[in-house]
Amino acid sequence: AFCAKPGEDLDLMEETDVLRLQKEGYLPCVAIPTQDFQGSNQMTCIYVAEYEHGCELTLLFLDEDRPNKCMDCCMDFFRRPLFGRYFDIETVFIMKDPSSGKMTMDFPGTHSSDQKWSVFSPKHLETTVDMTSFEKRKGQGADAESSQEYPVLFVNTWNHLMSEKNNNTDMEMTFMFPVAGKKEDDANDDVKNTNQEDVTAFVIRKGSRQDVEGRFKGCIDSFTAVLTPEREEKLGKRIP
Repeated sequence: AFCAKPGEDLDLMEETDVLRLQKEGYLPCVAIPTQDFQGSNQMTCIYVAEYEHGCELTLLFLDEDRPNKCMDCCMDFFRRPLFGRYFDIETVFIMKDPSSGKMTMDFPGTHSSDQKWSVFSPKHLETTVDMTSFEKRKGQGADAESSQEYPVLFVNTWNHLMSEKNNNTDMEMTFMFPVAGKKEDDANDDVKNTNQEDVTAFVIRKGSRQDVEGRFKGCIDSFTAVLTPEREEKLGKRIP
């Protein structure tokens, strides 16, 4: 139906599964310029679809603000009826080679390269990055006292394109860490800021990009084909 209410959210991932994925290196810390929070565009959740040889991670942002306020108002006016949502949805894949154990992150049109927040019309780029190229940061959410280190995924543009590097070193950043066993409204109850920097949390739910987009019904089909036959072959069978 036109402008239909979003479908029921997907299930929270079990706490034991979240902790397992953390230890296996499949869950990132997400670093976002703090001004995105001030505009209420921040990420709240990562949906995870598990496969034999990796994971599909779909990041859900509350909105995205264009640099031009007039253009932003126009897009917000049309976005809900067109796509059935204000949310911005971005996806990456983390793959593990079954022979070598090498892990890579695949960006299906979500890589920023060297583009910064100030770029007016960021280009959606595809690439694959070795996980050893990512900065590591110790957990500071509910996991603050553990030795768990997370690969840091930097959000570099206003439309939430990402990379392994921080392109906006002149901007204040907020670091988001995954928490287990909590819903969005309770995610930050146990967050501990040990390094005197902006730290917050996000929850983990189960689902693929297609599952997430299926919650929203607009005038046009917004399904994005990120799971190509090549990626599907590398990932192997999906694990329920």
